[in-house]
Amino acid sequence: MKKREEKILDYIKKYMKVVTHTTTEYERNNKKFFEPWFIKMKKESKNPIDYGFFPVHKDALKREIPWLLMRGKSKKTIVFIHHTDTVDVDDYGKLKDIAYDPEKLEEIYKSGEVEIDPRTKADLDAGGWLFGRGGCDMKQGGAMHMALFEEYSLDEDFPGSILLMGVPDEENSSAGMRSAAYLLEDLYNKYDLDYGLMINSEPHERLEKDTLVVYDGAIGKIMPICLARGKLAHVGQVYSGFNPINIMAEIVRRTELNPIFSEVSGNTTSPAATWLYFKDRKEVYDVSLPIYCGGYMSILPLKRGPKELMNMLREISVNAFDKVIADMEESYAEFKKTSKVLYGEMNYKANVKFYNEVYDEILKSGNPNFLHAMKELEDELIEKIEDNKISRAEAAYRMMEKLLEFYDDRRPLVMWGIAPPYYPSTNNMDLFSSKQMNELIGRLQKFSKEKLNSDLEVQNYYTGICDLSYGMFTESDEVIDYIKNNMILWGDSYEIPLELIKKHSMNVLNLGAWGKDFHQYTERVLIEDLCDKVPKLIDFTVHDFLGH
Repeated sequence: MKKREEKILDYIKKYMKVVTHTTTEYERNNKKFFEPWFIKMKKESKNPIDYGFFPVHKDALKREIPWLLMRGKSKKTIVFIHHTDTVDVDDYGKLKDIAYDPEKLEEIYKSGEVEIDPRTKADLDAGGWLFGRGGCDMKQGGAMHMALFEEYSLDEDFPGSILLMGVPDEENSSAGMRSAAYLLEDLYNKYDLDYGLMINSEPHERLEKDTLVVYDGAIGKIMPICLARGKLAHVGQVYSGFNPINIMAEIVRRTELNPIFSEVSGNTTSPAATWLYFKDRKEVYDVSLPIYCGGYMSILPLKRGPKELMNMLREISVNAFDKVIADMEESYAEFKKTSKVLYGEMNYKANVKFYNEVYDEILKSGNPNFLHAMKELEDELIEKIEDNKISRAEAAYRMMEKLLEFYDDRRPLVMWGIAPPYYPSTNNMDLFSSKQMNELIGRLQKFSKEKLNSDLEVQNYYTGICDLSYGMFTESDEVIDYIKNNMILWGDSYEIPLELIKKHSMNVLNLGAWGKDFHQYTERVLIEDLCDKVPKLIDFTVHDFLGH
């Protein structure tokens, strides 16, 4: 029988060769990889085994979640997750054909045929790293889980149950992990499982070679989207109009890297907010002011919920609106001192609303065409999203613009909504079992020091954004309703089964190998972590958790 180390290397090399580029039909190849292994596990296991391929909910690409369940001596269940998708190999250039072959890549890199940076060359010369697309992010996690699962399946006295899942689409919008909530519910109903701990194995970065890292939570992500509507005017009559770029620029200036959006929780400080897109909505050139300007931003919360964050943005936007109006009036006053052509009084007032507020106002007005027009556009946009013709953010803008066509208030306006994707923040301190998890981590640190000769650093949040965001949800039903009401395109195009996630909320840990240069052609993972240290940490965690 092969040793654990040999099995992990064997699994990862085979797994890497299976092309699973995110948001493509190649993702369905995860079934081709896992099905033979699942059959083997069911045949050889000394414990009851069930497996399947769960369809991703409302997925145009018909992707599936491979899952394998072993039921041991109790219903107390640990869930292993990793994502099966990878980014593509375009960055490898002429090496595309060998991007999944660690040995050939290493040979080419050592030959000097391809330029590599000094850090990568130092690792190459030192040895001990496995190169190639997906090896680090994150088929290393799947390979470790497979080897450990195989060991547990042969233990007739295994103290609990293990569910292994490979989720697609993590690199895009986590459609696989969001759909996993339905799978967890199905398996719960069928086997009465007691979900206690979810272990993910995303790679981590570290500063010290002999200091491993464990995360007991994951940072959140919310993407507020803003559309500013101005007042149309010829550029030669600019004082008779209102430029939406002006108000959007002021909002961006007041929010970009604003430290009020940065939070501290535990030993983690979240980054400040930043804008990912900002542009007028003109499609062709003309000499008039744009009627619309929009942008969307990224906020990475640790503790704040969507409602609090959106109210902060509303307050900032009102202040920005007041400032822009004051500046416009001051400029107009100077203009009137020397110009014989005047444009009347401005009389603007700050006007900031949320998408759902405008929607409800229009709904109450009783316009008979409103709901039909919105649904018709939404269906059209969903089809374009599924065909990769537009992004969800662009679709959200078009929904916002359509909404304002029905809005009787024609004054300049700033309207905020929430665009997909949304990732809740998670941390074990939010659950009643946080004390037990802290004690477990303490024992894990002691094990790492004594048995692996390595320190184990605990980070309270994985800041790279990952599927552990959907391992628990502890907010109120009111917060769930708020998200649904303000998330544009919620429903057929995008949804999160927050009620189910809340029902099956479990502790979360990320235990993965040390990796470098994720999504780059020099992507690599430390073999010692992959084959030895991290599997031992996971194994200790599994037995400790199930034994207490």
